Amino acid sequence: MRGNQLLLSLLLITGFQSVFGQADTAKGASYAFNLEDCIKYGLQHHHDVVNAHLDVNFSEEQVKEATGKLLPHGNISASFNDNMKLATSLIPDIANGNYDVKIPVQFGTRFASSVTGQLDQVIFNSDYFLGLKASKVYTDLAKKSLTQTNIETTVAISKAYYAVLTNTENIRLTKSNLQQLSKTLEDTRHRYDQGVAERIDVDRIQVSYNNTVTTVTNQIRTLVYALQLLKFQMGMPQEAQLTLTETVQDFDVEYYLSDTVDYKPEDRIEYSIQNTQIALNELQLKSTKMKYLPQLSAFVNYGWNYFSTDFGDLYKTGFGASVLGLTLNWPIFTGTERLHLIRQNKITVEKSRNDLDYLVQTISNQVKEANTIYLNNKDNFTTAKKNMDLTQGIYDRVVYKYDQGVSTSLDVLSAENELTQARVDYITAMLNILISKTDLDKAMGKIK
Repeated sequence: MRGNQLLLSLLLITGFQSVFGQADTAKGASYAFNLEDCIKYGLQHHHDVVNAHLDVNFSEEQVKEATGKLLPHGNISASFNDNMKLATSLIPDIANGNYDVKIPVQFGTRFASSVTGQLDQVIFNSDYFLGLKASKVYTDLAKKSLTQTNIETTVAISKAYYAVLTNTENIRLTKSNLQQLSKTLEDTRHRYDQGVAERIDVDRIQVSYNNTVTTVTNQIRTLVYALQLLKFQMGMPQEAQLTLTETVQDFDVEYYLSDTVDYKPEDRIEYSIQNTQIALNELQLKSTKMKYLPQLSAFVNYGWNYFSTDFGDLYKTGFGASVLGLTLNWPIFTGTERLHLIRQNKITVEKSRNDLDYLVQTISNQVKEANTIYLNNKDNFTTAKKNMDLTQGIYDRVVYKYDQGVSTSLDVLSAENELTQARVDYITAMLNILISKTDLDKAMGKIK
């Protein structure tokens, strides 16, 4: 029984290393990353970031499409007609001088064909020119949306990264307690065998030891999931091996500073996106107003016409024809539809400007809220760390007194429970301060 317990303790003590060693036999790459490396990898591989880059490429193609509308457009048209029965017309009988008499005649040939090439060029069209400008604004919006996606991805990766580190620290602390419990359990058994301890003392410590073993096992499962979640947020294949090169000790959370005095709403990407939306709405308004202007385009064409009563002789002789001209289209009056559409666009512009003002207020409230939560979590972390150090000292003294036969097993278990709760509070406070600092940096626009 004792050998099995010692073996189980050894397996659990070394279990954390196996979490990161599971992928040794898996097919996939191996990575040793810190937080910066994880973020860099995620900004290259995450699904949303990849799609955001594609959106930028798509918008750039839209700009080229709008530019192409201003270039000359050429087309070739051809036709072939088999007039199986020519149309009949009535004309005066001029040949016989009987002008009052109408005689039926047929004009044309049975077979007719034509080929025409035409080149069109827009000279002035407000929709085309404004569309080109709007396409460039859309490209700018897509780039800003990419920046926003990068920020969201960075935040998600950071929080998942901190979850792995705090879970790792939690396992380390719990295993340290497990080692002490294992030693206390063995000493109590030895004293029981010598008749200086009671069976109830052995059983009490055994229960606490079993619970701690289960706790470590659950914590390892939680860590495995936390690591899987981090890979997911990074866009990394689950079969890849990821080892983190940092611990929570590398983040001096006690000395994090928060200064919300000099923050500017303009630093938030949402502010810039809203300004771009206003620009798009203003362009839409301008486009509606300019629909009153005429549209002018030029064209030139050249073609050949072929006629014959016999199909075999159709393409022996062609008659050329060419036209050079201008086309003007000026919508003088379209009822009151356009007037009301202009008013609708003005309302949309006004709403978007009002949304910008509201966004500024929202950002201000978000910064205040994030700063309040961060400061509270910072105080909680400081208190939790002090409490954990104090309870650790209490636990060590109680165990020492127990070894000397001065205190009871109930005192040891009570001190162990207090230490366990203090460590839970410490880990929770540590994760909360790391996450709230990330949320505060995001609210202030410090994450780019």
